[in-house]
Order: sequence, then C-alpha cells, then structure tokens
Amino acid sequence: MKFQLTKRKALALYAAMFIVMITAALTGCAKSKAPSPSAKSVSSVPSGTITISGSTMLYPLNSVWAVQYHKIHSNVTVSVAGTGSGFGISNAADGNITIGASDAYLTKAFRKRYPSLVNVPVALDDAQVIYNIPGIPKKVNLKMTPKLVADIYLGKINNWDNPIIKKLNPKYKFPNLHISVVHRADASGTTFDFTSLLTDTSKTWAKKVGRSLSPSWPTGSGYLGSDAVVSAVKSTKGAIGYVGLGWIMEYHLSSAAMLNKAGNYVIGSVKTIAIAGNSALKSGNFPANFDRSIVWNVSAKNAYPDSNFEFWMIRRKQKNPNTTKIIKNLVNWALGPGQAAKYTVKTGFAPLPKSVMGNVKKLLAEVK
Repeated sequence: MKFQLTKRKALALYAAMFIVMITAALTGCAKSKAPSPSAKSVSSVPSGTITISGSTMLYPLNSVWAVQYHKIHSNVTVSVAGTGSGFGISNAADGNITIGASDAYLTKAFRKRYPSLVNVPVALDDAQVIYNIPGIPKKVNLKMTPKLVADIYLGKINNWDNPIIKKLNPKYKFPNLHISVVHRADASGTTFDFTSLLTDTSKTWAKKVGRSLSPSWPTGSGYLGSDAVVSAVKSTKGAIGYVGLGWIMEYHLSSAAMLNKAGNYVIGSVKTIAIAGNSALKSGNFPANFDRSIVWNVSAKNAYPDSNFEFWMIRRKQKNPNTTKIIKNLVNWALGPGQAAKYTVKTGFAPLPKSVMGNVKKLLAEVK
C-alpha cells in the first residue's frame, strides 16, 4: 500500500470528522519490517484502543507509528485521524480522544483555557511556502522573505510579476498573473507556525492579524486540511499556499527558499529543521515545558526559519489506569525506537534532539 492512499483516505474521513482505524489489516499492508510480537511484548501492556487525532501535518508520522506499534503490541489498537490541531487540542482536553496531535504548543492562553493538558514534544517539522507559477520550472526553490509572504497574504502584493519578487529571483521570468492566496480554513497548527513567522517579521501582520490557529485572513480562499491545500495549489495557476515538509515530499512539490534570521535563504529539509531545533536549544534558556516558539527565533546559519516542535497533547489525569499505562508505553516507544529515521525522516520529520529527552520524560511523568 502506498502512503499516498492513506492520506487520501484520511482526507475523505476528515470531512466527516471520522477516526481512521489502523487495524491489523492495515498493518499487513505496511512496508516496514518488524519482529513478530512475542507473548511478553503483548502481555506487558494492557489491551485497549488509543485515539490520536489532530494535526494533519503530523498525521503521516502518527500513522506510521500506529502501524508499527500495533505490530509490537497486537492487543492495542491505535486509531489516527487528521482533523486539525485545534480539534486535537480541544478534544484531548475534553476527553473525547486520547491524544491530541498539534503543531502548536500550549501558549499561556492555551494553558489557561486547557489546564488539564500537558504538551509532549515528539518530533520537529516546519511550515513551507508552496506555489504554482506558469513558466517557473517545478524544481526551482524561489527566494522569498517572510515580509514578502506577509505582504502577499495581506493582499498588498497580488501579482507574480511584482518588482520585489523579480528582484529576489532575477534569473526567472514571472508572468503577469494574479496571486491566488490559499490558506487553511480550519483551526490549524500549520497555520499557527506560519502566522508565527509572519508575526515575528512583519509589523503590519502582527498588528492586523497576528499569530493564531484560526486568524481572520485578509485575503484568499480557505481549505480543510493540508491535503486540500496541496490540491488547491496544484490545480490553480498562480496559487500560493503553505504545508509541512512531509506533504512536500509526498507530492514532490517545490517550496520557497526562505530568508532566515542569519540572512541566508534556506530550503526546508530534515537537516535544516534539525539545525533550527538544536540552535534553539543551545541558547541555554529554552523552557523545560516547551512553551516557546522556535519559529524565526534561531540564529544558526542554515536553520530553516519556520521550524517548530510537534506535540502530543495529553490529559494529566486519565480516568482509566490501563489507559495511562498504554499511553506511557506508546509515548516512550515513540520517543525511543520511534525516533528512528525509517519513521521520522522518511515521513518528513526531524527526530527530537537527545538533549531534550530528560525534560520530555518529565512532562510525560505528569500523566497519571
């Protein structure tokens, strides 16, 4: 089974807000190889079902993890859906799902609104700008600045032959074509990261729109989920949008080389995302509860500027002790064997730096 098929299935179910069940039948289609579950591995964890719903950016990695974990613990079913980070956060807090997947961390406002939750980082990803411009080769990574992107999404720059775009990319001939702005319509962590970059680099954006899961967009058309954003950009001449690295890899998309804080134009990749994460952590004062964005606020030469941690949102107090045991076993597996490149890098994520594992485990210990 190709991974693209699971994404399309997720999109179809996403519209109806269903949960995608990762069952033994799906496990049989998985390409990754794992040892057959032993009696010891199965009996070491209580039987049950875990639901992970939320971030469409994190959906590819969650799906691969779910399949592999079920191979090891066949008595545990892990259900995964891509429903948007906002859905993941709120429904994890309400107890409607076991784990909420989110590209956004728990800000002070979120902590006040959802005091029952703890955010456990599980990987690193990014938000990248994608486009469909006739006449520009598909393999080209156009140079863009965050301020330029902010002005496009503010509606101030609305044509691809704008002098600012042409000056940044003098090798290419841009058409006299309207820029069709594409954004997420749902409460999205990808949007949270994307608007964080625009907020940190554009005073106008910060004043008029700001950082949000669901901002009041000045212009453009909204779509539900990352897959729908990709489809809209691919099918619309002159379109611009934003998605995570995993979707860019899956659909072989071109993305912008974005200006970073060090003054370099950097293409988003597992390597440049990891550099951003490590750069943030080397500052020496990164908060142990991960309540700080690393978007833009990293100074490494080759850091991608719109990188950030990916999170699992979990209620501190679980109603069923068996559920607590399953959650902790699953998270510990994801933080250990699950960080291997065949899961993370293959789906467009950078594994967590080993230096943060101590603090991550402390956060997990809050779950009772």
